[in-house]
Amino acid sequence: DDADLLSAFEEDTDVIDLTHLRLTSKSLRKMPLEKFVKLQRLHLRQNEISKFTEKDIGSLHELQELDMYDNSLEKTYGEVLKGCPNLETLDLSFNAIRHISHLSHLSKLHTLYLVQNKIAKVRPDDLAAPLGLTLKSLELGSNRLRSLENIGHLTQLEELWVGKNKITKLEGLDELANLRILSIQSNRITKLENLDKLHNLEELYLSHNGLERIEGLENNVKLTTLDIGANKVKEIENVGHLKNLEEFWANDNQIATINQLEKQLGPSLCPALNTVYLEGNPAQRTEGAHYRFKVKLALPQIKQIDATFVR
Repeated sequence: DDADLLSAFEEDTDVIDLTHLRLTSKSLRKMPLEKFVKLQRLHLRQNEISKFTEKDIGSLHELQELDMYDNSLEKTYGEVLKGCPNLETLDLSFNAIRHISHLSHLSKLHTLYLVQNKIAKVRPDDLAAPLGLTLKSLELGSNRLRSLENIGHLTQLEELWVGKNKITKLEGLDELANLRILSIQSNRITKLENLDKLHNLEELYLSHNGLERIEGLENNVKLTTLDIGANKVKEIENVGHLKNLEEFWANDNQIATINQLEKQLGPSLCPALNTVYLEGNPAQRTEGAHYRFKVKLALPQIKQIDATFVR
C-alpha cells in the first residue's frame, strides 16, 4: 500500500526519498506527509505524479528542496507551494509544463530546474520579485524558447542554462552582472554579441549554433572556458586578451589553419590554458600526421589536445 511507504521513516526525519516507485497523485494523497513537520528534502523523481495539493506537499512548511524530476506534471502548482516558504531548490524537469506560473512568491528559492518541458516563453511576471531577487541558477534547457526575454531583472543570477531551444539572438542579458555561466548550446545563434556587460562571466558554452566569427568578448576577461564547437567559425581570433582561459573548444568548425594559434592563445597571452579542441576542422586534415605536434609547438603550456593528454 502506498501509505505504508512512509512507515519506514521517523517522524522527525528531514529527508524522504521515494524515487522510481510508480507513485501517482492518488498515492500522494493517501500518504500522511503532513506528520513530517521537520522534513527539508523530498525526492519524488521518476514517478507518475500529475498533481500535488495543499494537503500533501503544500503542508511541508520546512521543506527546502523538492525534486519532482520525470513525472507527469502539466503545471508548476506554484499556488500550492505557498505552503513551502523555505523552498530553496525546485526541480520540475522532464514534465509537461507549459508555463512558469505562480512561483514568484518563493522568496528563498535560489535554484530552479525546468529542463525538458514545453515552455515557449518566459512571461513578464513569471520570475518577478521576490523570486527574481534570490534566483542564482536557472535551467531551462530543452524547451521551446525562441528568445531570451523577461530574465534581465534576475540580478543575482549566476548560472543560466538554455541549451536545446530555438533562440536566435543573444540579447536581454545586460543586467545579469553576476552571471558566471552561460550555456546556450544547440540553438540558432549566428552572432556573438551583447555580452559586454557580463564582466563576471567565467564559462561560455555556444556549441552547435551558427556562429561565423569569434567576436564581442572584449570585456569578458574572466572567461576560463570558451566552447564554440560545431559552428561555422573560420579562424581563431579576438581571444588573445582572455588571459584566464583554461579550456578552448573549437572542434568541428571551418578553421583552415592553425598558424594563428600562438598569436591568439600562446603561453604569454593565455598561460593557464590547458585544453584545446580543434579536431574536425580543415586544419586538422591539412596538417595530417603533424597536426598534434604543431599544436603543441604553438601552445607548449597545454596538457590536452582534443581527447588526448600530451603531458
